[in-house]
Amino acid sequence: MYYLMILVAVVLLALQFCTNKFYQLRFGNAVTASLLFTALNGLVTALLFFCIGGFRLAVTPYSFGMAAIIAILCGTYTLIGFKMFALGNMSVYTMFLMLGGMLLPYLYGVFWLEESVTVWRILGVILLALSMVFPALGTKDDETKKKTRTLFLLLCLVVFTLNGFVSITSKMHQISDRLIVGENDFVILSNGLNGLISSAALFVMCLTRRTAPLQEPLTGRSMGLIAGIICASAACNGTSYMLQLIGAANVPASVLYPMVTGGMMVLSAVAGMLFFREYPDRKTAIGLLLSFAATFLFLF
Repeated sequence: MYYLMILVAVVLLALQFCTNKFYQLRFGNAVTASLLFTALNGLVTALLFFCIGGFRLAVTPYSFGMAAIIAILCGTYTLIGFKMFALGNMSVYTMFLMLGGMLLPYLYGVFWLEESVTVWRILGVILLALSMVFPALGTKDDETKKKTRTLFLLLCLVVFTLNGFVSITSKMHQISDRLIVGENDFVILSNGLNGLISSAALFVMCLTRRTAPLQEPLTGRSMGLIAGIICASAACNGTSYMLQLIGAANVPASVLYPMVTGGMMVLSAVAGMLFFREYPDRKTAIGLLLSFAATFLFLF
Protein backbone atom coordinates (compact mmCIF):
# COMPACT_ATOMS: atom_id res chain seq x y z
CA MET A 1 0.00 0.00 0.00
CA TYR A 2 2.81 2.43 0.89
CA TYR A 3 4.62 1.74 -2.39
CA LEU A 4 1.41 2.42 -4.31
CA MET A 5 1.09 5.73 -2.46
CA ILE A 6 4.64 6.64 -3.47
CA LEU A 7 3.86 5.83 -7.12
CA VAL A 8 0.80 8.08 -7.07
CA ALA A 9 2.86 10.81 -5.37
CA VAL A 10 5.43 10.66 -8.18
CA VAL A 11 2.79 11.01 -10.90
CA LEU A 12 1.23 13.99 -9.14
CA LEU A 13 4.62 15.61 -8.63
CA ALA A 14 5.36 15.35 -12.35
CA LEU A 15 2.01 16.96 -13.14
CA GLN A 16 2.78 19.77 -10.70
CA PHE A 17 6.06 20.55 -12.46
CA CYS A 18 4.14 20.71 -15.74
CA THR A 19 1.77 23.32 -14.29
CA ASN A 20 4.78 25.35 -13.09
CA LYS A 21 6.34 25.21 -16.55
CA PHE A 22 3.07 26.18 -18.25
CA TYR A 23 2.68 29.17 -15.91
CA GLN A 24 6.23 30.30 -16.65
CA LEU A 25 5.64 30.12 -20.40
CA ARG A 26 2.46 32.21 -20.19
CA PHE A 27 3.34 34.74 -17.50
CA GLY A 28 7.14 34.88 -17.50
CA ASN A 29 9.88 34.17 -14.99
CA ALA A 30 10.23 37.61 -13.42
CA VAL A 31 10.33 37.77 -9.61
CA THR A 32 6.82 39.26 -9.54
CA ALA A 33 5.32 36.39 -11.55
CA SER A 34 7.24 33.81 -9.50
CA LEU A 35 6.24 35.26 -6.13
CA LEU A 36 2.61 35.54 -7.22
CA PHE A 37 2.60 31.87 -8.15
CA THR A 38 4.30 30.61 -4.97
CA ALA A 39 2.09 32.82 -2.78
CA LEU A 40 -1.18 31.67 -4.35
CA ASN A 41 -0.06 28.06 -4.67
CA GLY A 42 0.94 27.82 -1.01
CA LEU A 43 -2.19 29.54 0.31
CA VAL A 44 -4.58 27.57 -1.92
CA THR A 45 -2.91 24.28 -1.00
CA ALA A 46 -3.19 25.11 2.70
CA LEU A 47 -6.85 26.14 2.32
CA LEU A 48 -7.68 22.99 0.33
CA PHE A 49 -6.25 20.65 2.94
CA PHE A 50 -7.72 22.71 5.78
CA CYS A 51 -11.13 21.97 4.25
CA ILE A 52 -10.25 18.30 3.76
CA GLY A 53 -9.19 18.10 7.41
CA GLY A 54 -12.62 19.23 8.59
CA PHE A 55 -11.60 22.88 9.21
CA ARG A 56 -9.28 21.84 12.04
CA LEU A 57 -5.57 22.48 12.42
CA ALA A 58 -3.23 21.06 15.04
CA VAL A 59 0.03 22.91 15.76
CA THR A 60 3.05 22.03 17.89
CA PRO A 61 6.19 24.17 18.29
CA TYR A 62 8.45 21.52 16.74
CA SER A 63 6.20 20.91 13.73
CA PHE A 64 5.76 24.65 13.19
CA GLY A 65 9.53 25.20 13.19
CA MET A 66 10.18 22.32 10.80
CA ALA A 67 7.37 23.48 8.51
CA ALA A 68 8.88 26.98 8.43
CA ILE A 69 12.26 25.57 7.39
CA ILE A 70 10.64 23.53 4.62
CA ALA A 71 8.57 26.52 3.48
CA ILE A 72 11.67 28.69 3.09
CA LEU A 73 13.60 25.97 1.26
CA CYS A 74 10.72 25.06 -1.08
CA GLY A 75 9.87 28.69 -1.79
CA THR A 76 13.49 29.40 -2.68
CA TYR A 77 13.94 26.50 -5.10
CA THR A 78 10.55 27.18 -6.69
CA LEU A 79 11.55 30.78 -7.42
CA ILE A 80 14.88 29.60 -8.80
CA GLY A 81 13.03 27.01 -10.87
CA PHE A 82 11.08 29.65 -12.78
CA LYS A 83 14.36 31.26 -13.82
CA MET A 84 15.79 27.86 -14.79
CA PHE A 85 12.77 27.01 -16.97
CA ALA A 86 13.72 29.97 -19.16
CA LEU A 87 17.39 28.91 -19.34
CA GLY A 88 17.23 25.16 -19.94
CA ASN A 89 15.17 21.98 -20.14
CA MET A 90 12.69 21.03 -17.45
CA SER A 91 14.08 17.46 -17.43
CA VAL A 92 17.58 18.64 -16.40
CA TYR A 93 16.16 20.90 -13.68
CA THR A 94 14.04 18.02 -12.41
CA MET A 95 16.99 15.63 -12.51
CA PHE A 96 19.16 17.81 -10.26
CA LEU A 97 16.21 18.67 -8.01
CA MET A 98 15.28 15.03 -7.48
CA LEU A 99 18.86 13.76 -7.20
CA GLY A 100 19.40 16.19 -4.35
CA GLY A 101 16.19 14.91 -2.78
CA MET A 102 17.55 11.37 -3.01
CA LEU A 103 21.30 11.49 -2.45
CA LEU A 104 21.45 13.83 0.55
CA PRO A 105 18.71 12.04 2.56
CA TYR A 106 20.34 8.71 1.64
CA LEU A 107 23.60 9.91 3.18
CA TYR A 108 21.61 11.19 6.15
CA GLY A 109 20.01 7.76 6.52
CA VAL A 110 23.39 6.01 6.35
CA PHE A 111 25.39 8.24 8.68
CA TRP A 112 22.73 9.41 11.17
CA LEU A 113 20.05 6.73 11.09
CA GLU A 114 22.51 3.85 10.58
CA GLU A 115 20.58 2.41 7.65
CA SER A 116 22.21 -0.43 5.72
CA VAL A 117 24.95 0.13 3.14
CA THR A 118 25.44 -2.29 0.24
CA VAL A 119 27.86 -2.54 -2.66
CA TRP A 120 24.96 -1.83 -5.03
CA ARG A 121 24.11 1.42 -3.26
CA ILE A 122 27.74 2.54 -3.31
CA LEU A 123 27.74 1.88 -7.06
CA GLY A 124 24.50 3.87 -7.25
CA VAL A 125 26.19 6.87 -5.63
CA ILE A 126 29.00 6.68 -8.19
CA LEU A 127 26.50 6.57 -11.06
CA LEU A 128 24.65 9.55 -9.59
CA ALA A 129 27.86 11.57 -9.54
CA LEU A 130 28.52 10.63 -13.17
CA SER A 131 24.96 11.48 -14.19
CA MET A 132 25.43 15.05 -13.00
CA VAL A 133 28.67 15.43 -14.97
CA PHE A 134 27.21 14.72 -18.42
CA PRO A 135 24.72 17.66 -18.53
CA ALA A 136 27.62 19.93 -17.54
CA LEU A 137 29.79 18.95 -20.52
CA GLY A 138 27.73 20.92 -23.01
CA THR A 139 28.66 21.65 -26.61
CA LYS A 140 30.77 24.19 -28.47
CA ASP A 141 28.47 27.17 -28.06
CA ASP A 142 29.17 30.86 -28.48
CA GLU A 143 30.14 32.95 -25.43
CA THR A 144 26.56 34.02 -24.62
CA LYS A 145 25.27 30.45 -24.67
CA LYS A 146 28.20 29.31 -22.50
CA LYS A 147 27.36 31.93 -19.86
CA THR A 148 23.69 30.92 -19.95
CA ARG A 149 24.60 27.26 -19.57
CA THR A 150 27.01 28.01 -16.72
CA LEU A 151 24.33 29.96 -14.84
CA PHE A 152 21.82 27.17 -15.44
CA LEU A 153 24.20 24.52 -14.06
CA LEU A 154 25.07 26.65 -11.02
CA LEU A 155 21.36 26.99 -10.27
CA CYS A 156 21.03 23.22 -10.74
CA LEU A 157 23.53 22.71 -7.90
CA VAL A 158 21.60 25.15 -5.73
CA VAL A 159 18.25 23.36 -6.18
CA PHE A 160 20.07 20.03 -5.69
CA THR A 161 21.15 21.17 -2.23
CA LEU A 162 17.89 22.87 -1.27
CA ASN A 163 15.68 19.91 -2.13
CA GLY A 164 18.07 17.57 -0.36
CA PHE A 165 17.56 19.47 2.87
CA VAL A 166 13.79 19.54 2.29
CA SER A 167 13.78 15.73 2.22
CA ILE A 168 16.04 15.49 5.26
CA THR A 169 13.86 17.91 7.23
CA SER A 170 10.68 16.00 6.27
CA LYS A 171 12.25 12.70 7.35
CA MET A 172 13.48 14.20 10.62
CA HIS A 173 9.99 15.47 11.39
CA GLN A 174 8.22 12.20 10.57
CA ILE A 175 10.50 10.00 12.71
CA SER A 176 10.88 12.44 15.61
CA ASP A 177 9.94 11.27 19.09
CA ARG A 178 8.76 14.79 19.91
CA LEU A 179 5.13 15.89 19.77
CA ILE A 180 4.35 16.31 16.08
CA VAL A 181 1.22 16.91 14.01
CA GLY A 182 -0.32 14.56 11.44
CA GLU A 183 0.47 14.55 7.73
CA ASN A 184 -2.55 16.67 6.74
CA ASP A 185 -1.74 19.33 9.35
CA PHE A 186 1.92 19.40 8.31
CA VAL A 187 0.93 19.95 4.67
CA ILE A 188 -1.22 22.91 5.78
CA LEU A 189 1.56 24.39 7.92
CA SER A 190 4.39 24.08 5.38
CA ASN A 191 2.37 25.31 2.40
CA GLY A 192 0.57 28.02 4.36
CA LEU A 193 3.87 29.41 5.65
CA ASN A 194 5.33 29.25 2.15
CA GLY A 195 2.37 31.23 0.84
CA LEU A 196 2.59 33.82 3.62
CA ILE A 197 6.35 34.33 3.18
CA SER A 198 5.94 34.77 -0.60
CA SER A 199 2.97 37.11 -0.08
CA ALA A 200 5.00 39.26 2.33
CA ALA A 201 7.89 39.46 -0.15
CA LEU A 202 5.51 40.43 -2.96
CA PHE A 203 3.85 43.06 -0.74
CA VAL A 204 7.23 44.64 0.08
CA MET A 205 8.09 44.73 -3.62
CA CYS A 206 4.79 46.46 -4.38
CA LEU A 207 5.43 49.05 -1.67
CA THR A 208 8.89 49.82 -3.04
CA ARG A 209 7.51 49.78 -6.60
CA ARG A 210 10.03 47.20 -7.73
CA THR A 211 7.45 44.88 -9.26
CA ALA A 212 7.68 44.09 -12.97
CA PRO A 213 4.55 43.49 -15.06
CA LEU A 214 3.55 39.94 -15.93
CA GLN A 215 4.40 38.69 -19.40
CA GLU A 216 0.67 38.47 -20.12
CA PRO A 217 -1.56 41.35 -18.91
CA LEU A 218 -4.05 40.60 -16.16
CA THR A 219 -7.47 40.35 -17.77
CA GLY A 220 -10.54 38.36 -16.82
CA ARG A 221 -9.39 35.52 -19.05
CA SER A 222 -5.79 35.49 -17.78
CA MET A 223 -6.93 35.66 -14.14
CA GLY A 224 -9.20 32.67 -14.77
CA LEU A 225 -6.25 30.83 -16.31
CA ILE A 226 -4.05 31.63 -13.31
CA ALA A 227 -6.79 30.37 -10.96
CA GLY A 228 -7.03 27.11 -12.91
CA ILE A 229 -3.26 26.60 -12.93
CA ILE A 230 -2.99 27.37 -9.21
CA CYS A 231 -5.81 24.99 -8.26
CA ALA A 232 -4.32 22.18 -10.36
CA SER A 233 -0.84 22.78 -8.95
CA ALA A 234 -2.14 23.01 -5.37
CA ALA A 235 -4.08 19.74 -5.64
CA CYS A 236 -1.09 17.90 -7.15
CA ASN A 237 1.45 19.47 -4.80
CA GLY A 238 -0.46 18.95 -1.56
CA THR A 239 -1.60 15.40 -2.28
CA SER A 240 1.85 14.33 -3.48
CA TYR A 241 3.55 15.83 -0.44
CA MET A 242 1.11 14.21 1.98
CA LEU A 243 1.64 10.80 0.37
CA GLN A 244 5.41 11.27 0.59
CA LEU A 245 5.10 12.17 4.28
CA ILE A 246 3.14 8.95 4.90
CA GLY A 247 5.84 7.07 3.02
CA ALA A 248 8.61 8.77 5.03
CA ALA A 249 7.04 7.48 8.25
CA ASN A 250 6.79 3.88 7.00
CA VAL A 251 9.48 3.32 4.35
CA PRO A 252 13.28 3.60 4.85
CA ALA A 253 14.81 6.81 3.48
CA SER A 254 17.27 4.76 1.40
CA VAL A 255 14.31 3.19 -0.44
CA LEU A 256 11.68 5.96 -0.48
CA TYR A 257 13.71 8.75 -2.07
CA PRO A 258 15.30 6.62 -4.85
CA MET A 259 11.79 5.51 -5.87
CA VAL A 260 10.54 9.09 -6.00
CA THR A 261 13.65 10.25 -7.86
CA GLY A 262 13.69 7.51 -10.49
CA GLY A 263 10.01 7.92 -11.28
CA MET A 264 10.25 11.71 -11.46
CA MET A 265 13.20 11.71 -13.83
CA VAL A 266 11.42 9.44 -16.28
CA LEU A 267 8.04 11.20 -16.07
CA SER A 268 9.48 14.72 -16.24
CA ALA A 269 11.51 13.85 -19.35
CA VAL A 270 8.45 12.30 -20.99
CA ALA A 271 6.26 15.26 -20.00
CA GLY A 272 8.84 17.71 -21.36
CA MET A 273 8.82 15.97 -24.72
CA LEU A 274 5.04 15.53 -24.91
CA PHE A 275 3.85 18.90 -23.65
CA PHE A 276 6.73 21.33 -24.22
CA ARG A 277 8.75 19.73 -27.07
CA GLU A 278 11.89 19.67 -24.93
CA TYR A 279 14.12 16.95 -26.33
CA PRO A 280 17.31 16.29 -24.34
CA ASP A 281 20.61 16.25 -26.24
CA ARG A 282 22.79 13.13 -26.24
CA LYS A 283 24.85 14.04 -23.16
CA THR A 284 21.83 15.04 -21.14
CA ALA A 285 20.07 11.82 -22.17
CA ILE A 286 23.08 9.79 -20.99
CA GLY A 287 22.97 11.61 -17.67
CA LEU A 288 19.27 10.87 -17.28
CA LEU A 289 19.79 7.18 -18.09
CA LEU A 290 22.65 6.89 -15.60
CA SER A 291 20.69 8.57 -12.82
CA PHE A 292 17.65 6.39 -13.55
CA ALA A 293 19.81 3.24 -13.44
CA ALA A 294 21.32 4.41 -10.14
CA THR A 295 17.89 4.61 -8.52
CA PHE A 296 17.36 0.89 -9.06
CA LEU A 297 20.70 0.07 -7.45
CA PHE A 298 19.58 1.88 -4.28
CA LEU A 299 16.74 -0.66 -3.93
CA PHE A 300 19.16 -3.56 -3.37
